[in-house]
Amino acid sequence: MRVRTSLDRRRFLKSLGATAAMAGFPLSSFADDALKGVSPQTLERVKQLLSDSTAVDFHTHLGLWQNRGLAEIDPAFGLLSDQKLASNIQDYLAADVNCIYLDVIGDLARTRVGTPGNKDRDFVGEEAWEDHLRQYALIEQFLDELPMAMALSTAEIDQINAQGQLAVILSAEGGHMLETDASRVDVLYAQGFRRLQPIHYVASSLGDSQTDPVIHEGLSELGREVLTRASERGMLIDMAHATQAAVEQVVALVDRPIALSHTMVAYESASYGDYRNTRSRWITPEHARLIADTGGVIGTFPVRAPWGVDSLDAFVEALWVMVDAVGFEHIAWSTDLVEAGRPEFLQSYAQFPVMCAKLIESGFSEADLLKFTGGNALRVQREATA
Repeated sequence: MRVRTSLDRRRFLKSLGATAAMAGFPLSSFADDALKGVSPQTLERVKQLLSDSTAVDFHTHLGLWQNRGLAEIDPAFGLLSDQKLASNIQDYLAADVNCIYLDVIGDLARTRVGTPGNKDRDFVGEEAWEDHLRQYALIEQFLDELPMAMALSTAEIDQINAQGQLAVILSAEGGHMLETDASRVDVLYAQGFRRLQPIHYVASSLGDSQTDPVIHEGLSELGREVLTRASERGMLIDMAHATQAAVEQVVALVDRPIALSHTMVAYESASYGDYRNTRSRWITPEHARLIADTGGVIGTFPVRAPWGVDSLDAFVEALWVMVDAVGFEHIAWSTDLVEAGRPEFLQSYAQFPVMCAKLIESGFSEADLLKFTGGNALRVQREATA
């Protein structure tokens, strides 16, 4: 089943002119006073560092394009306009972000965050697979009509960037489209997917979600089969949204580095309050070290409360807690970009260099920053596909 949604190329090209002016990242355009406190010298140095390196968003939805064509959607997410999609892509390019992990969402058609089971009902028949094909058809259209190109390996990123395009590594968030058929992993790989996250919000036949009651005591037998097959194929395994028990089992199952693409470490902050019981998607230091001990990478997400935090200073503090838990070799950044989840300090990716400058001024070395902005993500993807 293919559902194609018309995207006006002329409207997109017009939007490029509107957003290109942001490429200079003028501090006066930012609403958050914290952003204006970054020194111009640090900002200029960061912009040069980003220009000379490869920056990677480890998990993004580009504002949440996946709702296009659905008859019913979670009202919390809303719809993304053609113009906003286009401007989000241009913001990445203007901020010298070179590569994004672009996710389909396996359970999106049934997701209703906050309801029992985070769903309106269960999938019926082949619904999950059919919705995957709908989302994949949209990706094919975007790759054809927007300045993006699929990267099947990290070695292709520079060539894609040289053509003025954003490199895209395809990822599946939630393995619901696999249903009961582990061989569909091979189909995903053939479609270009190079990362698989088996667990999301709606209960999965593959394993347990950290925001749902325990069903499988970690991974199911099908989940073990799927992840073994995916790893052998050379797909990076992403354990975001999964329980700690599921992560422990994957660590024992897979002999390559694994990822956890978007989270933070839960802690008690003297300045911002106790996050240990108020952030359902954050993890313990022990959970984080399970990932790091495989050589893996954890993506930290600058999203607004109650998923993340509402100020840049609070994000910097939380990121340092992650560094203290796992070290600079195991951190990345991932926006998890849904428009409804944007914090004030990252309303546009033109603000990304300012966020990075704040990290330098908080104590990151330049080498540490480059690991965070892309180096670690590229390493773990190469090692997973080796």
